[in-house]
Amino acid sequence: MDFFSHHPESLNMFTFLFDDIGIPQDYRHMDGSGVNTYTLINKAGKAHYVKFHWKPTCGVKSLLEDEAIKVGGANHSHATQDLYDSIAAGNYPEWKLFIQIIDPDHEDRFDFDPLDVTKTWPEDILPLLPVGRMVLNKNIDNFFAENEQLAFCPAIIVPGVYYSDDKLLQTRIFSYADTQRHRLGPNYLQLPANAPKCAHHNNHHEGFMNFMHRDEEVNYFPSRYDPTRHSERYPTPPVVLSGKREKCCIEKENNFKQPGERYRSWAPDRQERFICRWVDALSDPRLTHEIRSIWISYWSQADKSLGQKLASRLNVRPTM
Repeated sequence: MDFFSHHPESLNMFTFLFDDIGIPQDYRHMDGSGVNTYTLINKAGKAHYVKFHWKPTCGVKSLLEDEAIKVGGANHSHATQDLYDSIAAGNYPEWKLFIQIIDPDHEDRFDFDPLDVTKTWPEDILPLLPVGRMVLNKNIDNFFAENEQLAFCPAIIVPGVYYSDDKLLQTRIFSYADTQRHRLGPNYLQLPANAPKCAHHNNHHEGFMNFMHRDEEVNYFPSRYDPTRHSERYPTPPVVLSGKREKCCIEKENNFKQPGERYRSWAPDRQERFICRWVDALSDPRLTHEIRSIWISYWSQADKSLGQKLASRLNVRPTM
């Protein structure tokens, strides 16, 4: 609570975390969100900002606190067990893949920054477009080799997908690979769970834990001794930059509109459970009066009635 009290942009995230959907029933009944904004580019070079969303075909289901205590207390790996058993029984979980797109030329038309990861793109303005699906139809054979050694990285993209100026994405495309090298070693991309399934030539060789046999001498590109060809070229969006580069806050923060709208969209009983969770969190005796006042001020700016209810139950006057 102390750390996030310095970051009002966290409010939108808390309307998910402290909501009823904050504790998924299991993996089969939860959404997946790409969070970051990427760029889609067609062969003509036209670019669109894109967000990716996974929606389970069996619907979203969650656990309330008393249910979570019982289920988690009986089996702390209940979600993993449910996923494994479902696949083994032939009840294959499926997710539909949707995208939202924005023309970069329209980036300034919104009252928030589309590249701000703390905001969601309104679906009534930017509808979800179905583009694919994913079905899990086989359990892994070796948990360590095929699961523990997986090394995801937002920097690894396919033709037609590119990065954006999303601040968090720009950090992740560096830090994830660095983390995997530390965790699994410099040759983690040679592991079968991470290696491409098609023929590839990246000139990576040697180093600790190397197990790729290499008998040629050419380790550079291009070369007249090696017939390796360029992969098919895809355009990347050109960007014209002007002005100075500096570290600063996002101009259009607008931190309170979306949390307030989301809270007001709920039924009264769902709002009440949200309030109770916040009263419980802010009742922690380690929290100071100042921290409680800041949080009540934040929620008052998101929704006046919400702030009043929190202030009344905690007997705290908000500091605006």
